[in-house]
Amino acid sequence: MFKKSLILIVTLLILISCGCLSSDENRIVNSTTTVVKVIDGDTFVTDSGEKVRLIGIDSPEIDESYYAEAKDYLSTRVEGKQVLLEGDSSNRDTYDRLLRYVWLDGELVNRELVEEGLALSKTYEPDIKYQHIFNDAQQRARNEQVGIWSYLANSDTAVIFYLEADNYVGQVRTVEGTVLSTAKNEEDGIIYLNFHDPYKGYFTVIIWQDSWSNFPQSPDAYYDGKNVLVTGKIIDYKGTPEIEVSDGSQIEIVG
Repeated sequence: MFKKSLILIVTLLILISCGCLSSDENRIVNSTTTVVKVIDGDTFVTDSGEKVRLIGIDSPEIDESYYAEAKDYLSTRVEGKQVLLEGDSSNRDTYDRLLRYVWLDGELVNRELVEEGLALSKTYEPDIKYQHIFNDAQQRARNEQVGIWSYLANSDTAVIFYLEADNYVGQVRTVEGTVLSTAKNEEDGIIYLNFHDPYKGYFTVIIWQDSWSNFPQSPDAYYDGKNVLVTGKIIDYKGTPEIEVSDGSQIEIVG
């Protein structure tokens, strides 16, 4: 009897470890909840105390342009209201926040924020169910020059030269320059497009491996030697201004 029980326990452990069985804790179930507090343009707290992070988008941080507008929009839209939370592949992020698409009145709130120019479409593999919708919404926002894209309305500041990039850290800008060299690190899963020689301390484009398939060819070969316009949020990494690019629509070849 003991031997049979032991065999059964071992079998169950094997099934669970290989993913053949899953616990309720790991199962992602769509649910409704009431929003009690908005933290910023892509995060809120529910009446159960859970923090929810909207999937597929990235709103401005507290010290960046349009942070207040994004937070105010989300507050007006969902605070005190019951919303539907839809999951994707990942249940939580590294901060233990629930990762969800948020629906209200039949509309996808994640998309609304992008279309209003109050958030960027950003791919977070493997949660990409509606990423094509967010990419289309971002293109419309950019075309209409709303929100974070409003700077495009001023032709004098619409495009900056790559040497100016470090003056715009934390802001969404279109950067012009020529890709002088590229590097592809298979081990780390990253491609670098370098705009200066030497490249350290000068503007660089970063493309992570999970986005390589979003380009017509391997980006290191496709953009090498090309004069391009790169659009995205400029970040600082150890003194080097960078833009992380996840889609070919962010890089336009102009020469």
